[in-house]
Amino acid sequence: MSRHPISIKSASILLGAFFCLFVSACDEKKSVTTTTEWENESRTAVTEQSVAASTAKADTKTATKANAPDTDISGESVRFLSYNLRNYLTMRRYIDGKSSEEGKPEEEIAALLKVIVEGQPDVLGVCEIGSKEDLAGFQKRLAAEGIDLPNLHHVQGADTVRSLAILSKYPLVSTATPKEDSYQLSGKPFRISRGILDATVKLPSRSVRFLGVHLKSKRPVKDADEEMIRRNEAYLLRKHIDEILTADPKANLMVYGDFNDTKRTKTVYAVKGRSNSSKRLEMLEVPDSRGELWTHHWTREDIYSRIDFCMVSLALSPHIEREECKLLDPSYWDVGSDHRALLVLIK
Repeated sequence: MSRHPISIKSASILLGAFFCLFVSACDEKKSVTTTTEWENESRTAVTEQSVAASTAKADTKTATKANAPDTDISGESVRFLSYNLRNYLTMRRYIDGKSSEEGKPEEEIAALLKVIVEGQPDVLGVCEIGSKEDLAGFQKRLAAEGIDLPNLHHVQGADTVRSLAILSKYPLVSTATPKEDSYQLSGKPFRISRGILDATVKLPSRSVRFLGVHLKSKRPVKDADEEMIRRNEAYLLRKHIDEILTADPKANLMVYGDFNDTKRTKTVYAVKGRSNSSKRLEMLEVPDSRGELWTHHWTREDIYSRIDFCMVSLALSPHIEREECKLLDPSYWDVGSDHRALLVLIK
């Protein structure tokens, strides 16, 4: 009888000890499992952060590349100057109350040259130059002032006195003549007074086709309405532009000169083209040192207006340094001409 209780007690003690050991082992196993899971989660978090950082870095590089401006391996920009020289030619002039056939006064020529030297052009498009001899003399005077523009093209229209010309530091690879330069108005035949200058210049970065114009002035004539003459000349210019851009939609085209009409006129709209057309031109805003845009002063009527423009094709537009374009407005600007010179930088 006395041995049975002792055996039961011993068994109870042994069973309790075994249970404690089992629980302890389970807790240890549970602790090890929890630690392993945490380490795995940490590794996963680190991996995800590394991937995210790498992705962000790659996205940054892509964004930087996408937003980076086009670089021009050619170096410095090309400086183009458009300038109406105001009668750089032989004509009837009144000096000391007397009328005689004279060339442009030396004082005016000196002022013109000073403006041009300030602009330091690589390509110079001019209106109201006279004969080829006048142009050659002008070219020599420029060279004497350090503006060496050895390549030139001279164009004359129906007006045998005032012509257009372009002078360039870079080679002129081709010139052209519009297929049409005449029209009818009120049953009478007319030709474009000063023609359309068309010359392609090979710049260091690209070839640019320059179209220079000098449309009919606002002075009335007896044969027809001066506004309709100017508008018809603009239509012929637009037709020539359309033909160029139809043949080569990516042509780098610069249209410049004295339009003798203001920004919102039908004349200027005709040259620009429809706003939804792939052949439209973009008008460059070329301000002076005060942010003003007028280019001409008509002394007799005391009118300041913007009638000189530079427009570019859609292909050339991205290559214009708009922030650097400007009207040259030194204090003596009106000595040599009644127009101010427009400076456009092409990269």
